[in-house]
Amino acid sequence: MPSNKVPPVIDFSDFLSGDEKRMKHCAAQIREACLTQGFFQIVNHDIPLSLQKEMFKVAKEFFALPAEEKMKLDKSKNKYNRGYEVMGGQMIEANTRPDLKEGYYVSRDLPMDHPQVKAEKFAHGPNVWPESLGEPFRETCMDYLNRIMKLTEHVMRAMAMSLGYDADYFDEFCTDPMCFYKMLHYPPQPTSAHALQRGIGAHRDFGVITLLLQGDVAGLEVWDDEAKDWYPAPPVEGAYVVNMGNLFEQWTNDKYISNVHRVINRSGEERFSIPFNYNGNPDFIIKCIEKCRATPEEEKYAPVSVEDYVVQKYKDVYSRVGVYKAETFSKVAAV
Repeated sequence: MPSNKVPPVIDFSDFLSGDEKRMKHCAAQIREACLTQGFFQIVNHDIPLSLQKEMFKVAKEFFALPAEEKMKLDKSKNKYNRGYEVMGGQMIEANTRPDLKEGYYVSRDLPMDHPQVKAEKFAHGPNVWPESLGEPFRETCMDYLNRIMKLTEHVMRAMAMSLGYDADYFDEFCTDPMCFYKMLHYPPQPTSAHALQRGIGAHRDFGVITLLLQGDVAGLEVWDDEAKDWYPAPPVEGAYVVNMGNLFEQWTNDKYISNVHRVINRSGEERFSIPFNYNGNPDFIIKCIEKCRATPEEEKYAPVSVEDYVVQKYKDVYSRVGVYKAETFSKVAAV
């Protein structure tokens, strides 16, 4: 039967207000969404619409660059999970076709003498920038990164309250986080496309939490396991689509859902989106949250560090295509 679900839209100004009653109301809505869908959208946050629009402007400028300039920034040339990802460089859904998208990764711009870089932590290091777009491109990208990091950490505080803890429960996890956003470009789905060709195949995010800025072109679909059908997560201007990853589901002993989703761009137009993946401190040990089990024996998963879990998942999804080798995602820093 067709699904009638849609991700709920939550007014995040309630949480940002600092008023305890409003904060708890927002956290309760988030809890319900996490228990039932694993997806929701937040509006009335603190990232300006003007900056969001500027990000889509610079994303379009980047993807319009000549192929040879983008390839100078190819992510296979560094060990920091930065730069350009070629069209078809990933197959996130096994046994399908390479994903019909290209991307550009940006994260915390860390110098080579930063402790996490010296310790060769995965995805820690400097960004790589397109020379022709100059300083305005870099400034816009880093302004957005700083703002989306702060917003995600506010969402993690709301998550803490949704689980029955004080808002600062996840503060240690949020210290020196492994995080990045990807500017993504999905060309229109060709009418002649293979039945197994997707913009991005059906998958569950494998990290902790994602905040997605969609743009105005639809394409994101979420799986309804009860109806055995896909339902859309329609674009809402200025909103962020929030979803849990597998590591958050594991952290909550499977109480909060990491749900299957995909993108198929049937619009006939180019689609741009900017997902921000936040995985927390790479050394943080993910172990069952106490309020998510009655006794230690009910814990379903062994403890695991953020870095060990994420690195293995990266190797899995990129090695299926073979464009980016598993060594690209090793912990060994580039020479």
